[in-house]
Amino acid sequence: MFDFQSSAKFITSAVFACLVAATPSKADSPDRQRPVSGESVIEIYSGKTWIWEHGGSYWGRDGSFRGLWKETNVGIGKWYATSKGKLCYEATWYGAKDSPGEDIKRCWRHVVDSEGAIWKQNMDTKDWYRPTKEFSERLQAGNKVQAAVNRLVRRYGI
Repeated sequence: MFDFQSSAKFITSAVFACLVAATPSKADSPDRQRPVSGESVIEIYSGKTWIWEHGGSYWGRDGSFRGLWKETNVGIGKWYATSKGKLCYEATWYGAKDSPGEDIKRCWRHVVDSEGAIWKQNMDTKDWYRPTKEFSERLQAGNKVQAAVNRLVRRYGI
Protein backbone atom coordinates (compact mmCIF):
# COMPACT_ATOMS: atom_id res chain seq x y z
CA MET A 1 0.00 0.00 0.00
CA PHE A 2 1.24 3.47 -0.91
CA ASP A 3 1.87 5.68 2.09
CA PHE A 4 1.35 9.23 0.83
CA GLN A 5 2.41 10.91 4.08
CA SER A 6 5.75 9.05 4.31
CA SER A 7 6.46 9.68 0.63
CA ALA A 8 5.71 13.40 1.00
CA LYS A 9 8.07 13.64 4.00
CA PHE A 10 10.79 11.82 2.05
CA ILE A 11 10.39 14.10 -0.99
CA THR A 12 10.35 17.21 1.19
CA SER A 13 13.54 16.06 2.95
CA ALA A 14 15.23 15.29 -0.37
CA VAL A 15 14.31 18.68 -1.84
CA PHE A 16 15.55 20.46 1.31
CA ALA A 17 18.85 18.52 1.17
CA CYS A 18 19.33 19.51 -2.48
CA LEU A 19 18.66 23.16 -1.68
CA VAL A 20 21.15 23.13 1.18
CA ALA A 21 23.76 21.41 -1.00
CA ALA A 22 23.22 23.97 -3.77
CA THR A 23 23.70 26.95 -1.43
CA PRO A 24 27.22 28.36 -1.78
CA SER A 25 29.30 27.79 1.33
CA LYS A 26 31.26 31.02 0.88
CA ALA A 27 29.66 34.42 0.87
CA ASP A 28 30.41 37.00 -1.80
CA SER A 29 30.88 39.68 0.84
CA PRO A 30 31.43 39.85 4.60
CA ASP A 31 28.35 39.51 6.79
CA ARG A 32 29.67 42.25 9.05
CA GLN A 33 32.03 45.03 8.09
CA ARG A 34 34.07 46.11 11.09
CA PRO A 35 37.04 48.10 9.74
CA VAL A 36 40.54 46.80 10.40
CA SER A 37 42.57 49.48 12.19
CA GLY A 38 45.04 51.55 10.22
CA GLU A 39 47.82 50.27 12.50
CA SER A 40 46.93 46.68 11.61
CA VAL A 41 46.90 47.45 7.88
CA ILE A 42 50.35 49.05 8.23
CA GLU A 43 51.59 45.99 10.11
CA ILE A 44 50.30 43.66 7.37
CA TYR A 45 51.98 45.48 4.44
CA SER A 46 54.92 47.53 5.76
CA GLY A 47 58.28 46.32 4.50
CA LYS A 48 56.69 43.69 2.24
CA THR A 49 56.21 42.97 -1.42
CA TRP A 50 52.75 42.10 -2.72
CA ILE A 51 53.34 39.69 -5.60
CA TRP A 52 50.91 40.25 -8.48
CA GLU A 53 50.20 38.01 -11.46
CA HIS A 54 52.38 40.19 -13.73
CA GLY A 55 54.52 42.13 -11.29
CA GLY A 56 54.39 43.34 -7.74
CA SER A 57 54.55 46.25 -5.36
CA TYR A 58 56.78 47.11 -2.45
CA TRP A 59 55.25 48.93 0.53
CA GLY A 60 58.24 50.61 2.23
CA ARG A 61 58.41 51.14 5.98
CA ASP A 62 58.91 54.86 5.26
CA GLY A 63 55.67 55.07 3.25
CA SER A 64 57.36 54.77 -0.12
CA PHE A 65 55.65 52.72 -2.83
CA ARG A 66 57.40 50.99 -5.73
CA GLY A 67 55.46 49.02 -8.31
CA LEU A 68 56.34 46.86 -11.28
CA TRP A 69 53.91 45.75 -13.99
CA LYS A 70 54.79 43.36 -16.84
CA GLU A 71 58.52 44.22 -16.59
CA THR A 72 57.91 47.41 -18.61
CA ASN A 73 55.93 49.70 -16.29
CA VAL A 74 57.20 51.18 -13.06
CA GLY A 75 55.27 53.04 -10.38
CA ILE A 76 56.92 55.45 -7.96
CA GLY A 77 55.00 57.06 -5.13
CA LYS A 78 53.73 56.74 -1.58
CA TRP A 79 51.35 54.54 0.36
CA TYR A 80 49.29 54.93 3.50
CA ALA A 81 46.59 53.33 5.61
CA THR A 82 43.52 55.10 6.98
CA SER A 83 41.85 54.67 10.36
CA LYS A 84 38.91 53.04 8.51
CA GLY A 85 41.07 50.18 7.20
CA LYS A 86 41.89 51.43 3.72
CA LEU A 87 45.25 50.67 2.13
CA CYS A 88 46.06 53.19 -0.62
CA TYR A 89 48.89 54.04 -2.93
CA GLU A 90 49.38 57.18 -4.98
CA ALA A 91 52.00 56.70 -7.64
CA THR A 92 53.13 57.95 -11.01
CA TRP A 93 53.43 55.05 -13.44
CA TYR A 94 55.90 55.21 -16.31
CA GLY A 95 56.10 52.93 -19.34
CA ALA A 96 58.62 54.59 -21.65
CA LYS A 97 61.65 56.87 -21.72
CA ASP A 98 60.77 60.55 -21.38
CA SER A 99 57.17 59.61 -20.60
CA PRO A 100 55.33 62.15 -18.43
CA GLY A 101 53.86 59.23 -16.51
CA GLU A 102 50.31 58.67 -15.32
CA ASP A 103 49.20 59.48 -11.78
CA ILE A 104 47.18 56.63 -10.31
CA LYS A 105 45.59 56.14 -6.92
CA ARG A 106 44.36 52.68 -5.84
CA CYS A 107 42.76 51.67 -2.56
CA TRP A 108 41.59 48.48 -0.89
CA ARG A 109 39.29 48.43 2.11
CA HIS A 110 39.97 45.88 4.90
CA VAL A 111 37.21 44.67 7.22
CA VAL A 112 36.62 41.80 9.64
CA ASP A 113 33.50 39.63 9.45
CA SER A 114 31.56 38.06 12.34
CA GLU A 115 33.93 35.05 12.40
CA GLY A 116 37.06 37.21 12.61
CA ALA A 117 38.16 36.69 9.00
CA ILE A 118 39.67 39.62 7.10
CA TRP A 119 38.04 40.65 3.82
CA LYS A 120 39.32 43.11 1.22
CA GLN A 121 37.32 45.28 -1.13
CA ASN A 122 38.84 46.67 -4.29
CA MET A 123 37.62 50.27 -4.19
CA ASP A 124 37.68 50.55 -8.01
CA THR A 125 35.52 47.50 -8.75
CA LYS A 126 33.75 47.24 -5.35
CA ASP A 127 34.45 43.48 -5.42
CA TRP A 128 35.04 41.72 -2.09
CA TYR A 129 37.41 38.81 -1.51
CA ARG A 130 39.09 36.97 1.33
CA PRO A 131 42.86 37.45 0.95
CA THR A 132 43.86 34.19 2.65
CA LYS A 133 46.26 33.03 -0.08
CA GLU A 134 47.39 36.59 -0.67
CA PHE A 135 48.50 37.01 2.94
CA SER A 136 50.08 33.57 3.22
CA GLU A 137 51.82 33.33 -0.18
CA ARG A 138 51.74 36.56 -2.18
CA LEU A 139 52.75 39.02 0.55
CA GLN A 140 56.47 38.46 1.14
CA ALA A 141 58.96 40.14 3.45
CA GLY A 142 61.46 42.48 1.80
CA ASN A 143 61.62 44.29 -1.52
CA LYS A 144 61.34 41.64 -4.25
CA VAL A 145 60.88 44.19 -7.07
CA GLN A 146 63.81 46.50 -6.26
CA ALA A 147 66.24 45.35 -8.99
CA ALA A 148 63.64 45.53 -11.77
CA VAL A 149 62.29 48.87 -10.54
CA ASN A 150 65.81 50.35 -10.39
CA ARG A 151 66.55 49.08 -13.91
CA LEU A 152 63.41 50.75 -15.32
CA VAL A 153 64.05 53.98 -13.39
CA ARG A 154 67.50 54.19 -15.06
CA ARG A 155 66.16 53.19 -18.49
CA TYR A 156 63.33 55.75 -18.41
CA GLY A 157 65.45 58.51 -16.84
CA ILE A 158 63.12 58.94 -13.87
